[in-house]
Amino acid sequence: MQYSLTAAEILKRLGFQEPVGREYLNALKQECGIPLPRVYEEFMEVADNCLLLSTSDIWPGQMIPFEQRPCLLYSRLSEAEKAQTGDYLEIGSDYGAGIVTFGIRVEDLEQEDPPVYLQHEAEPVTQWRIAYEKLSGFLQEAVLNALALVDYGTAEEQAGGYGWEYTDYLMEYWESHAEEDGEEEEEDGSFVTEDTLLQKGIDPSKVKWYECINGGKTFCCYDEAADVFYTGRWDWEEENTLYTIARTHADD
Repeated sequence: MQYSLTAAEILKRLGFQEPVGREYLNALKQECGIPLPRVYEEFMEVADNCLLLSTSDIWPGQMIPFEQRPCLLYSRLSEAEKAQTGDYLEIGSDYGAGIVTFGIRVEDLEQEDPPVYLQHEAEPVTQWRIAYEKLSGFLQEAVLNALALVDYGTAEEQAGGYGWEYTDYLMEYWESHAEEDGEEEEEDGSFVTEDTLLQKGIDPSKVKWYECINGGKTFCCYDEAADVFYTGRWDWEEENTLYTIARTHADD
């Protein structure tokens, strides 16, 4: 069982092996006259137009309902505003609300894994504050929130087109433990516990937890031998989730 796959490695394991975004990244660097962090390039080479991420906080290109690409902050500032702040490469926003924009300082773009800053729409466009110490953390959280179906079921809806199928552990549990009269037992988040992870061959002490955009934490483990992912969102109070992402029968 693998517990520490990076965001790029997760996408590659899902089948996004080809560097489809390389041409776009080269064009972005040339057009804007900027370098790009190695972590960002490695991720976007395989994440370009990835529909699994089309409602995520990352701008991968094709999103729902329109395309969203990285851009420089200065491209939308007046000269007076430019004098009040440094430039940022904007790389994402909180999908749906669009209240917060995420970006990397242009002066940090030569770093391998630079920090990520955010700008809140209620504050001046020139005011940015640090959100993530490392870009890799931002990418990891965004991918795991998408895979764990936090707020949106987009990844599950798109998975079939890439040869994958989601199975909800709770749904399986209710179906297999239904009462004799056919009524399902009352929903209870306690059905998904550390014991549940152990049953799947997951060592709870090795699971890497990442912040969830609406509270709690998310995780992702990969069983290389079975070619199966396990993911979910936990808050240890209400309903913990556990999804199995496995190859569809057509690919068996």
